[in-house]
Amino acid sequence: MAIRRIIPGPPGTGKTHRLVNHYLSKEINELGTDSQLIAYLTFSRATVKDATERIFKVLPGVELKYVSTLHYMGTKEVGINTTQQLLNGKKWNQFKSYSSICRNMNFDSYVDAYGNPVHQDKNLQVINYSRAKLISLEEACIELNYHEGTVDIDFTYQIEKDLETFKEHTKMVEFSDMIKLFVERDACPTLEAVFLDEAQDLNKAQFKMFEYIESRCERSYVAGDDDQTIYGFQGADPNIFINLKGIRDDQEQSRRVPRLVHAEAKKILGQINSRLEKKWFPKDAEGEVFKHVYLEEIDYSKGEWMILGATNKLLEEFSEHFYRIGLRTFGKTNKILPNDVLEAYQFWKRLNAGGIIEGKHAQKIYKYLNYNKGHTAYGYSSGKTLVNIEMVTLEDLKKNHGLLVTGSWEQLNFNEDTKKYMKTLLKNGDDLETKSRIELSTIHGAKGRERENIVLCMDYGTEKQAEWLSGEAAKDPDATHRLFFVGTTRAMQRLYILAPRTSFSYSIGYPII
Repeated sequence: MAIRRIIPGPPGTGKTHRLVNHYLSKEINELGTDSQLIAYLTFSRATVKDATERIFKVLPGVELKYVSTLHYMGTKEVGINTTQQLLNGKKWNQFKSYSSICRNMNFDSYVDAYGNPVHQDKNLQVINYSRAKLISLEEACIELNYHEGTVDIDFTYQIEKDLETFKEHTKMVEFSDMIKLFVERDACPTLEAVFLDEAQDLNKAQFKMFEYIESRCERSYVAGDDDQTIYGFQGADPNIFINLKGIRDDQEQSRRVPRLVHAEAKKILGQINSRLEKKWFPKDAEGEVFKHVYLEEIDYSKGEWMILGATNKLLEEFSEHFYRIGLRTFGKTNKILPNDVLEAYQFWKRLNAGGIIEGKHAQKIYKYLNYNKGHTAYGYSSGKTLVNIEMVTLEDLKKNHGLLVTGSWEQLNFNEDTKKYMKTLLKNGDDLETKSRIELSTIHGAKGRERENIVLCMDYGTEKQAEWLSGEAAKDPDATHRLFFVGTTRAMQRLYILAPRTSFSYSIGYPII
């Protein structure tokens, strides 16, 4: 069994820095561990990107066996071809043809900010939750608050049974199988050391995979913070990290959170019943906290901002405000100026200035080109000819990919309201090229990130959502306290706590009733 070091640390205390700059550097430079015998694993693709950049900076030229999510490692070592084998999108139609009871089911899903598929159908939610937590379907229904009548448990059992038989016959897999099969097939590569970051976000199935990898190593390093466990709806369990045994190396000094914001966050910690006690000190700056303010009265003209809400519906309402005052925001809820439109604009401007872009980026432009409007020659508007094309110029597109127009971005087939908004932004001095200073994000989506200015909405949801969500918060208060703790601690300098918009909102320092 590996010698395990645990690196607990509240927000901004540099857990990833400790993993990479100290422990990974020690493995390479002092212990002389072959980099191909080291794996650095984490919960999300975003933290993989962060770790990759840190490792390159601290240990240039060092290439580890894996810097990846657990799912990617499982997929790679088991030999799963996700293009052909992964059950997603239209491939679910094969299963619907196989299982007569599922022919009228909705298999639509979306991929969340951390790369995990989330099903719309409640039966599939129950099945995936039970797999993540290693519990029965009945237990999953109870934990998800799907009472009798919401889900027919016998029907759910039959779906699960049909799914397993179908996968056995077709060699197809689901997302959770990347974890399960890695352990069942004893697929762990030869390793000496394993690193795990953001450990608090793992569910029991994922942690079982990590423990299996750990059993094959001489040393392991596990970093996390149970107070930031906010993915319980996906099966994450704070008790995994709370009960972890090993040699502790606590990180206590925050490099992010100033004193006044720290004081608010500590009030939230005092309301969490089940947690690992940790010392935590603010950075040497006073910071500012503004309470009971309104979104409309804040001056957003300078600085970097993140507007946080518990749900996307709340953010959609906030997006409307910034549209009205002519400021550009970044985020999935910006329907007036979606990210795809902005990218198409930027790539188009680059091409017309004589630049060169990737073929996959040119395809984003072709989404807004229309054959009937004379944008492309017949058969080219889909952008299919750009598949596997590495780099292109404007001349390449005209010569080889049917492009017939050049010049003004206004020719692109954007919505008229979107064009009008873009013109307003340009008139106000926004070049639409640089990253927006204002981001709208759910608290879940902001995990692991920080901004100079944080605006935190305290409502559980919109008018239509809030009453039901407040009831859910009362059933599991620790989870809700952790969520708003994460939201509060994204602030590097100023925290704006919005006045409630509904009758159902969170209050810092008070129990949820």
